Amino acid sequence: MNTYDNFNLAIYCTASCLDSSFEQIEQELAFFEKHLKVSKVYIESHRGDVTLSKDRLQELKKFFNGRGIEVAGGITPTLGEKYRQGYNRLFGGICYTDNDSRSKFKEVVEVTASVFDEIILDDFFFTNCGCDDCLSQKGDRSWEEFRLDLMKEVSCNLVVNPAKAVNPNVKMVIKYPNWNESYTFSGYNTKEQPQIFDGVYTGTETRDPAISQQHLPRYASFSLMTWMENMSPGKNGGGWFDSLDCTYIDYYLEQANLTVFGKAKELTLFCYSILKDSNYIPALGFQLDKLDLIAGELGNPLGVSVYQPHYGKGEDHIYDYLGMMGIPMVLTPEFSSGGNEPIFLSASAGGDDKIIDKMKTYLKNGGHIIMTSGFVEKMEGKGIEEFTSLRSTGKKLSVREFGIDTASCTFDDFSYSSEAIVYPVFDYRTNSTWQSVVAFQSQNNIPVLMYDNYSRGKVTTIIIPDNYSQLWKLPHQVVTKIRSCFNSSIISYEVDGPGNIGFFLYDNDKFILETFTSRPENWEVKLPKGKKLVVIDKWGIHSVIPITYHEKDETKVYEIKLAPSDFRLFQVIDLN
Repeated sequence: MNTYDNFNLAIYCTASCLDSSFEQIEQELAFFEKHLKVSKVYIESHRGDVTLSKDRLQELKKFFNGRGIEVAGGITPTLGEKYRQGYNRLFGGICYTDNDSRSKFKEVVEVTASVFDEIILDDFFFTNCGCDDCLSQKGDRSWEEFRLDLMKEVSCNLVVNPAKAVNPNVKMVIKYPNWNESYTFSGYNTKEQPQIFDGVYTGTETRDPAISQQHLPRYASFSLMTWMENMSPGKNGGGWFDSLDCTYIDYYLEQANLTVFGKAKELTLFCYSILKDSNYIPALGFQLDKLDLIAGELGNPLGVSVYQPHYGKGEDHIYDYLGMMGIPMVLTPEFSSGGNEPIFLSASAGGDDKIIDKMKTYLKNGGHIIMTSGFVEKMEGKGIEEFTSLRSTGKKLSVREFGIDTASCTFDDFSYSSEAIVYPVFDYRTNSTWQSVVAFQSQNNIPVLMYDNYSRGKVTTIIIPDNYSQLWKLPHQVVTKIRSCFNSSIISYEVDGPGNIGFFLYDNDKFILETFTSRPENWEVKLPKGKKLVVIDKWGIHSVIPITYHEKDETKVYEIKLAPSDFRLFQVIDLN
């Protein structure tokens, strides 16, 4: 089998993708295999109004197996208009309180399990139905509570148990979509479903955030991989992305980059019919050859621990916007109680009713909490007053001038943004809470980056602008200052320069810088005394490529220039 060394490549075929003759499929497959090392296909048995027969599934399985390609099954849990008539259902989502709908879905699962030893559920395994039966069964519960309970029951009684009754060896995999902070509203139960299913899979589609309906920063293709891996260690099968709404080929390729940077074991391309004559495929083939070599160099991802609890919500994807400022982020559904490395808390973390007590314990042990203004506001009256004097005012201010650090009563450094940025205004008590960065408007200033001391620990607060993407518009001096507050023993070197850069750090002294900008930009990497930086060529050649640098106070400062959509792999060498 022609495969990549460090990950598998799969193509997902929807129920209508392969409705042509085998002669035509042979020709289409040849196009893929000319450019890609395809080792697996997912053959979907059902989607909406289309359901393939058992005989057709077996024919397709035999066809691909005969060409040395592994085959698994797929199901998209949607139903056509004849089900649940009289009620609107977004995207054909199934009403799981309707007996006819339940019977049809269970039948699809059983037929699919009779053919395949692995089945993945496309990311429509949710419910958004608000029919009268759903209302009745919901009762006094919230929609979240009702749907979480319902989909747990469906996972057991309509999916896993029926599948294994037909085929005890079948591996059932749930693919979670890219909209992680909205899971609970439609019944995705990440706290309990991973124990029901044999595996999970990660949606890493970010596409073009400027035009698509989902507000998904591009960094999410990486960050969600880390959250799924920490949610179900060893069970995260891979990352799945598509070409939909990818305005530029680079946006499509970037999804592959970040999925690989997230250490995906497998990449799944959606879907066969929209890619079978696409110009994305030759470009992707070229990119995957490079990524395969890069992937072999990477250790395990490191970064600031982002506490994103299972049912948390608020400040959606703020960690991704910060990740695109060159701050390495690793998401986890658990609050890490060991060590004293920085832990990042956004408003989502406020969903944990024990978060204040956890913060106290962590800080008393010398930890560092970095929290957002959204978290502060959400926790007002709930214990945040223990840690900071910052309070929301409900006011807004548009600013362009910033001051960084104070020598006495005046700031050391002043800088300007290219456009006005609207910030929420927070009050604080001088000399109780201190400023690292403020923003000026006329003869007034407001907090941007603040800190407090608590027991042996430290609390840093980042005030978040109303438009999160304006974080990348901050002057590079402010961006660098914000980055610096995330530094720790796991981040022993600094990245200096503008936002719109991805900094992907690994536990084998290697890191990747990838730019998200649309024009060439320059950054500096600062290494402490006794360290040296080298570039590993994209083709895996371990020659030392010269990098311009200069010495400053025994620190090596390397100058890095990246073209749009470019990335480089670096290694830090210890000279001692």
